[in-house]
Amino acid sequence: MAGSPGEECARPDQVLDGLNPAQRDAVTHGDGPLLVLAGAGSGKTRVIAHRIASLVLHRGEDPSRIVAVTFTNKAAREMRSRAERLLGKAGLGAWIGTFHAFCLRILRSEGRAAGLEPGFDVYDTDDQLAAVRRILRGECQDDALPGARLALARISRAKNAMRSVEDVEAAAFGPESRIQARIHRLYEEALRRANALDFDDLLLRLLLLFRSDPEASARHARRCRHLLVDEYQDTNRPQYEIVRALSAVHGNVCVVGDEDQAIYRFRGADIRNILEFEADHPGTRVIRLEQNYRSTGTILRAAGGVVAKNAKRKGKTLWTANPDGDAIEVLAAPDDRAEARWIAERVEEMSASRPPEDFAVLYRTNAQSRLLEEAFRAHGIPHQVVGSVRFYERKEVKDLLAYLKLAANPADDVSFRRIVNTPPRGIGEATLRLVEETARARGIPLGSAAALSLEEGLVSPRSARPLRGFLDLAGDLARRAASEPAVLLLEDLVRSLDYAAHLARANPGEGADRMDNVRALVSAAAEYQDESGDGSLVGFLDRSALVSDADDVGSRPGASLMTVHCAKGLEYPVVFLAGLEENLFPHVRSRGSNDDLEEERRLCYVAMTRAKERLLLTWARVRRTQGEPGACSASRFLSEIPEDLLRPVAAPLHWDRLGEPVLALPYGRSAPVGSSAARAAARAATARAAAPLPTAGGPPPADGYAVGATVVHPHFGSGRIVGREGEGKALKLTIRFAGKDQKKILPAYTQLQILASSRDEGRR
Repeated sequence: MAGSPGEECARPDQVLDGLNPAQRDAVTHGDGPLLVLAGAGSGKTRVIAHRIASLVLHRGEDPSRIVAVTFTNKAAREMRSRAERLLGKAGLGAWIGTFHAFCLRILRSEGRAAGLEPGFDVYDTDDQLAAVRRILRGECQDDALPGARLALARISRAKNAMRSVEDVEAAAFGPESRIQARIHRLYEEALRRANALDFDDLLLRLLLLFRSDPEASARHARRCRHLLVDEYQDTNRPQYEIVRALSAVHGNVCVVGDEDQAIYRFRGADIRNILEFEADHPGTRVIRLEQNYRSTGTILRAAGGVVAKNAKRKGKTLWTANPDGDAIEVLAAPDDRAEARWIAERVEEMSASRPPEDFAVLYRTNAQSRLLEEAFRAHGIPHQVVGSVRFYERKEVKDLLAYLKLAANPADDVSFRRIVNTPPRGIGEATLRLVEETARARGIPLGSAAALSLEEGLVSPRSARPLRGFLDLAGDLARRAASEPAVLLLEDLVRSLDYAAHLARANPGEGADRMDNVRALVSAAAEYQDESGDGSLVGFLDRSALVSDADDVGSRPGASLMTVHCAKGLEYPVVFLAGLEENLFPHVRSRGSNDDLEEERRLCYVAMTRAKERLLLTWARVRRTQGEPGACSASRFLSEIPEDLLRPVAAPLHWDRLGEPVLALPYGRSAPVGSSAARAAARAATARAAAPLPTAGGPPPADGYAVGATVVHPHFGSGRIVGREGEGKALKLTIRFAGKDQKKILPAYTQLQILASSRDEGRR
């Protein structure tokens, strides 16, 4: 039973200590299906652990016939630890772990019945990719890693949708889909020959066993006298079917979840599993855990006001015995840099009375982290990026920076190695070994060695063309680097590499998010051009290197920066939610789909309910995307929060070194209050000045930037255009500012206010 002699465990009367009435009902529920709708911060993990103890100590259930499954090893460890504290290790025979571990456990014992030989292997991702690449080579297909990843992702999607190879083949009508179907079949044959399963197979093979052998299904269902499922709203179709099979004999299934926190639809989770649980399991008892132990009353009411707009929900009203707490601060920042700076300043201000670890800054996309990291670094605030690498350490960012570094320094062998085959160009390993050997033998950089190898005819014809193409691209960048700003080089590079398509192929399901990071890098280059006046490549690389030092911030204490998805299951005393703008949060990809919009709203609810004491919301009126500033509007989610819970705050004035007040301008710059730049910025916010009149040199250009026109730069003040070259985004103006300081400016990436043309001034 519950413990061996001399081993402490809870007495039966202690199992219910400290539980509220709803929690007690869930813990002491007897037989039959049970749906526990556990609101955020309502103690669901505690309920599962105490229910396991109650089944053993109150009802005399055999622990070995209790199964509890969840989604992560971390959650499983927490659940197991709590149950052990109540029951004692010796008496705890309940099986607590992840879905996949549970399936593997059964398949190990039922291998032959499932068509598996003893000792079968479970392939990890690298094993799977190796198998797919071998198949691609055998089929005379491109076996580069991006193509293999894409093929494997398609196989995984089919498996999670419970589509067999035959189903895939039957639906293959076009040439590409037929090739994919053949790769899928050959992959399954390769797994079978190797006596191996992949991760998806662990679920599917168990279901196949249950369907092909009803006795085995009934036997395991009888062994599973009580089944408890955590985070049920995150289950996919195979997991749903497994739960149905294991609860078929006794019907003793307890699922705990919250439809308002279903945020993993993109991974295959199906919210219908929890919404339709009662229909699938007649006689279900529903218990709502509505007392929140985490947040203030104000935060709960605000989050509830947002999620209440969703139609697909069971419905619950969270309440708390905690105080109402402070109103929710809302900042409408002039731009995204001012937003990041304000957040850093508020954290710095509040850090006087609490440690940095009390703070979390949440955002919708990883690309938003760059400005926040820079602002926190500028203010000396310890911080860590949770759940992802720091902005300048992300692969797509480092790859593009490597191109720029090689352009600035052709002898940079590290950058050469990183990008010579990124994106894949078909340059073989033998060719790269030859280049390395030539470089070592001649004592020259890799780029020079590659050119020499081509010149001497040492490279095979198959590799010669792509290698020459790479060297031509690198040489063109190096030639332009001395005279063109980094932002133009970067934009042209992304376009010439067709980088968006490359990211989509190389990172199935993540291409859009990774491209957001690329756009953020272009924005960083544009901001540097705006601030410096020339945007030189070397200067930009220097700034990037300073921002991305080698410190492993993830291992240090400090404030946490993370996406909302990463924040699921966490809590912090103070939470900032940044970027509450239409097309960012809710994301633009949710347009036209009610299901996607409702998931975005649930995501906002999850973000808000991470806060315990303080919640601060921000949005920017202007945000740079792909280097260009764009006007933004406040997220609809802000309007769904009861107005009496919000306290609007203004972006404060800042002071220069002499103690004079300055006004925040768009794109993170500032100007003295009352100065021409400040007045120009105010005018630009409402309307652009009329185009200048024709000059003696002929009609004015369509863009209005005529030679002789007077303009105001948000940082350098007023000046006169004395020259122009290029067109469109590549237009470069030579402007002589006050004090005879002359700079080259790209107006596409700078807010220039046109005041007058030379003829206009002559009339005054």
